[in-house]
Amino acid sequence: MNLQQAKILLEKINSLYKSISMDGEIATIERDLMLSYIRQLYETFHQMDGNGTVASPKSRAAKVKQNPDLEITNEPPVKPPVKKYTPPKIIEIPDTVKETPPPPKKQAPPPPPPPKPAPKPKPTPKPEPPKAAPAPKPTPTAKGSSNPKIKALFVFKEAKELSEKLSAQPVKDLTKSMAINDRLLYTNDLFGKDNNALNAALKQLNGLTSMKQAQPMLEELAEQYSWTDDEKADTAMSLIKLVRRRYL
Repeated sequence: MNLQQAKILLEKINSLYKSISMDGEIATIERDLMLSYIRQLYETFHQMDGNGTVASPKSRAAKVKQNPDLEITNEPPVKPPVKKYTPPKIIEIPDTVKETPPPPKKQAPPPPPPPKPAPKPKPTPKPEPPKAAPAPKPTPTAKGSSNPKIKALFVFKEAKELSEKLSAQPVKDLTKSMAINDRLLYTNDLFGKDNNALNAALKQLNGLTSMKQAQPMLEELAEQYSWTDDEKADTAMSLIKLVRRRYL
């Protein structure tokens, strides 16, 4: 061997070192290859003498004796034991187990919906206090009249004939029992042609309970509208007779 072979080995070592540096990891084959290049380089220089020629085996043995640390054996490096791969055991599943489907999972029933809030009770309206009935208006009491002619209008003769008895039957309402012709006659002759005055008098007479209460009122009306006149006396007595039938 010569220096040219040592140069080639150094270039291989540098090239392999760059490759290992780029990968960042050293593979087993790269490590073994690097050791092989270094061993060859060592043997190259170890076989040379001082002049660059290959040393004889005797001189090489002498150098080894002088420096036993430089002796390199050709034994391959001890590799770490490799664990054998043991495949896992395959457990056969019976067909009955394969065909049986798993039981369905019981689903929990959904929670019941929250109860609806109870409706708010409506406030009970307060009963209105009963309205006080209006006090009945006092019935005006007529004083009556002391005129003997007016008193004569109220002289009552009992009915003797059948026609007079039939015409003396009681009535419930003076306004409904009065014919239209009689109403016109009483309005024109006895109330100065004032229909409202007649209606007011009949309404008040309907509210009384006896002829004794009605006579003073009729006496005042007779004095007010001059019922004692010859042309009005008969008409006045007819109206007084109808009013008397109201209280029978």
